[in-house]
Amino acid sequence: MSKVCLCRGITEEQIVEAVKNGATSFEEVKEATGAGAGGCRGGRCKGKIEIIIEENK
Repeated sequence: MSKVCLCRGITEEQIVEAVKNGATSFEEVKEATGAGAGGCRGGRCKGKIEIIIEENK
């Protein structure tokens, strides 16, 4: 499992699952998984999360 959000330990698989369950934006993925809610506030992972969202719409 590749971790996308290192601060919270959220994996790409968890983000893909959130997108499959209806998350369509960084904020929705953040709410569903906690990704981007760690110490960096998405500064390190937001771009990757947005790419994952686009690839899994």
